[in-house]
Amino acid sequence: MRVSTYGLQGVLPWAQARHVAQSSAHPLPAAQARLDESVGSLLARELVTVMDDPSVDSAAEDGFAVCGAGPWRVDDLDALTPGWATPVSRRMPLPRHADAVVVVEAAVVEEHADGSVTMLMRDALSGVPDEGVRPDLGAGILREASVSSAGTALAPMGTAVTPALVSLAASRGLDSLEIVRPPVVGTLILGSSLLDHGLPRNGRVRDALGAAIPAFVGALGARGNPAVRAPDTLELLTGEIDDANVDVLITTGSTAPGPDNHLRGVLRDLNVRWLVDGVSVTPGSQMLLARLVDGRFLVGLPGEPTAALAGLITLVSPLISTLCDRPRVDRRRSAVLMEDTQPADYADDTALVPVALESSAAGTQARPFPMTGPDGQIGWATADAIAIVPPGAGFRGDVVDLVDVYGRDLPALP
Repeated sequence: MRVSTYGLQGVLPWAQARHVAQSSAHPLPAAQARLDESVGSLLARELVTVMDDPSVDSAAEDGFAVCGAGPWRVDDLDALTPGWATPVSRRMPLPRHADAVVVVEAAVVEEHADGSVTMLMRDALSGVPDEGVRPDLGAGILREASVSSAGTALAPMGTAVTPALVSLAASRGLDSLEIVRPPVVGTLILGSSLLDHGLPRNGRVRDALGAAIPAFVGALGARGNPAVRAPDTLELLTGEIDDANVDVLITTGSTAPGPDNHLRGVLRDLNVRWLVDGVSVTPGSQMLLARLVDGRFLVGLPGEPTAALAGLITLVSPLISTLCDRPRVDRRRSAVLMEDTQPADYADDTALVPVALESSAAGTQARPFPMTGPDGQIGWATADAIAIVPPGAGFRGDVVDLVDVYGRDLPALP
């Protein structure tokens, strides 16, 4: 009997539980999103231009649009005639009948006593002002659609929406993007003895997860709602699960089987489909994953902080990755352990060990931190990555795979 998983049904190995979490969902449908709310998502369709760029003949650089031969009289004009020029800025539409644009560096501007302004060009070789110099026809002009024509592809479907891509879309006149809809994730912190601020006192401890979980899912591309704290009672828990308008609900605490913990009983009453009921992993063996009858997912995490972090990496990260339609890494990065790791709770457990990484000509080395115990949270908080230590491994010189601190696969180094 494994005490940590006593009463659980169908405890899965770590790799299998992670696979179940990844394969049990499908990408969410596409949605139209404002530019300012689309960063962190993926394009649901190819991003294309909606109009010619530029839409009319425009100035390639700051300077003067000119007509005919110089010297030119300068004024603010919408249409030019021979011998006239008007100031223009880069990408500014040109006045009618403009023959060329003289860039600022090549122009010599003179102001006269009568208030008139004239401009002539410098000789390209000597730099000396010369009334006989004129630009080639069309010089300095960006012709209509010369950058791209309407319908030109700018980014393929599946491209990550970054601030730079948002800038590109805005410069092309777009106000929204069609993205894979990011999942909405709610967090329910169970337990009436947890404090939401200040120092631990009167036998009560701080809630260590209410701020961490929304931030964790947000880094994965989901939209994390602020956490809700509630006592672990049958009626309240049933109501909170029923009413949660989210794609994924994450609970903390109440995962251990027993009469004082109501989560599993409530889920059975709700006739959920059990996907994961316990994992052979240290820490976090009592984590669970279920799908409600309406299609929403519920992830139950243990209340102990390092066990909950292990559950986020094991179940939440791959689940959100699928909902967001994130591509998987073909080959995961590995490292050599520089010290023995802390033993897992049981011989058949996979251990999730926070590590500091060091690089050398020989490859990547991993120096483990404690994964559980009083100092376990320090290791998880300061780790460069999380080492996946399979059963029977964990000794100095062993090669282990790595995921980042959000549970995402780190690609192998070339």
